[in-house]
Amino acid sequence: MRYQPTPEQARTIRQARETLIEQCARRYGITLTPDPELPPLGPKNQMDWRYGIHERDLTERRGYQVDDKQQARYDAALQAQANRPRPPRDTPVVVGGTKIPPEALATTSSDAQEGIVAGKPVPDGGCSGEANRALGTSTQGFAPLVDRLMNASYPQSMKEPDVKNVFAHWSTCMRTRGFSYSAPMDANDDPAFRASPSGVSRHEINTALADLDCRTTYRVAEIWHAAETRLQEQAVARNASALAAARRDLDHTLAAARTIKAPPH
Repeated sequence: MRYQPTPEQARTIRQARETLIEQCARRYGITLTPDPELPPLGPKNQMDWRYGIHERDLTERRGYQVDDKQQARYDAALQAQANRPRPPRDTPVVVGGTKIPPEALATTSSDAQEGIVAGKPVPDGGCSGEANRALGTSTQGFAPLVDRLMNASYPQSMKEPDVKNVFAHWSTCMRTRGFSYSAPMDANDDPAFRASPSGVSRHEINTALADLDCRTTYRVAEIWHAAETRLQEQAVARNASALAAARRDLDHTLAAARTIKAPPH
């Protein structure tokens, strides 16, 4: 939707927020180094796998699973994060304020638990709260209304007559190949196909290939996407004023974010 930041805009907002938090934390004698951005894993964007699998070469190797090389790079990056030096004791309060989870607050000093670090009061919500106020957003530019509308249109689209019809064709196609599922995402979400250390089973790959063939034959993704687009356009019309305000808020946040220069590391 045009009311959400693009991936590049989201990165600009995130980096600006990190910079503001770093600058704030230095006032309390704490040097923060943001975690490096994690490598991509799975869908390329919000729409990539919204209606299920579609890449035959990946499906032939991995069934419903993400690319194994992507997964390995992602796991290595997570491990590297876990191995980084632990920050100073009062960092959770400096970053998040005193309303962080009680178990996290309990690990900090008595002064920090009262909102005082290095002899100075911590801002409401910590440095994160201060950064959010400077940028005019607590959700990094993603308006809750937009998320609600997108989340609502997905299950609604599956009740549309043309989508129910194409799902029925897909289900019949799958049965002719020996697989019993009512709807495409039932196969995609089958608990038997969860990631496993033992790898991807031949059964999963065979199921996924049949799924992909039946999707292609009946143009499942195209029909489903068209139905959801109709619903989203109707939702946009109903919420035009609120969405226009959300877009103005996003533009304001982007303008603020673009003025913030990250310090050299």
